[in-house]
Amino acid sequence: MTSRLQLTLALARKDWRLFWADRRSAVLCFIVPVLLASAFGMIFHRPAHITTGSKLPILVVVEDDDPFTRQAAADLLNSSRFDAREVTRSEAEAAVSERRPAVAIVLPAGFSRLKNWRPGVPNERPRLELLHHPTTTAERQLAEGVITEVVMKRIVSESVGNFMKGREDAPAPPFAIVPASVSPHPQAQFNSYSHSFCGMTLQYLLFWGMESGLLLLRERQRGVWIRIRASAAPLSCVIAGKALATGFVALLQVLVTFCVGNVLFDVKIDGSVIGFALLAVAACGLASATGLLVAAIGGTEARARSISIVVILGVSMLGGLWVPGFLLPAWVQEVSLALPTTWAMRGLESVTWQRGGFFDALPSFVAVAGFAVVLLAVAALKLRMTERSARQGHR
Repeated sequence: MTSRLQLTLALARKDWRLFWADRRSAVLCFIVPVLLASAFGMIFHRPAHITTGSKLPILVVVEDDDPFTRQAAADLLNSSRFDAREVTRSEAEAAVSERRPAVAIVLPAGFSRLKNWRPGVPNERPRLELLHHPTTTAERQLAEGVITEVVMKRIVSESVGNFMKGREDAPAPPFAIVPASVSPHPQAQFNSYSHSFCGMTLQYLLFWGMESGLLLLRERQRGVWIRIRASAAPLSCVIAGKALATGFVALLQVLVTFCVGNVLFDVKIDGSVIGFALLAVAACGLASATGLLVAAIGGTEARARSISIVVILGVSMLGGLWVPGFLLPAWVQEVSLALPTTWAMRGLESVTWQRGGFFDALPSFVAVAGFAVVLLAVAALKLRMTERSARQGHR
């Protein structure tokens, strides 16, 4: 037992030295995930003091001088959803055709007839024009929704104002709206940097596992593997040594990435530190298993690289490593439960910005560790079968 452990550690030490032999490549293994996480975090980051979100640039054209229309235009210009300015029709048409901006609202002559609108009373409806560029369907739909909301509020305000003329005591609304956050951790707020550092770290761990597997595949195609197998080291020690070296480098990547995230972007472990540590170890085990699986079933190095990249990018996207999972379609969220990346991402987010405790992270840890064990077993079995076939072929 002791000799097997010593052999395993010796083989792991060999891979550790090979990793650091190319210093520039080793440094890039730590720089790349930090750069990716920082870039994704900056793209989706919204400062906490900005509560209204991004405003839609829009133009407003007023062709009716009635006070009702002028007030509706003022409501649109002052809307928290719009970055609006008033122009003429010719200016609006020229700007929209060049997408500067891509949407314009036209309040035509006769628009003030809306102030006499009553539910259920049939009458001619004035037309509100919405000029937009053909490529901006999403912006047009957003503008339609906001315009409907703003104009309906103005109509209701006009109706209530007419009803209350001559009365000094305006009644208060018969209800009060009290916002309440419903969550196991009500104080938790989405942090784009925490999400991106969790997601990009997990994705790069898989890529590191792939590179480790390609190295093993390269060794099997050269004389290095023959020399190792000719020694007294059993195949189990070779597999364990490779997995140990890969996992240790992956763990170092997690440590470096999150330390940089904490220093530069205030990425914190607001939940269980023990839960985070367990999830990190499980994710590193998953990286090791991925590498061995690539080496076991990859075939040639070029083919293994191509297939591995497609698979890793696919499970990263479906697992919510690029964008938050709640933004993905419902069917994708259901299918992604069969992927280890989904559980790893859920677990890491639960112990970072979601402030989850140890038991919140435990299901994710069990799932990721289970996937790692299964993949490792499949890889070891395939490597044993390949080795057995090779030995029989030499007899």
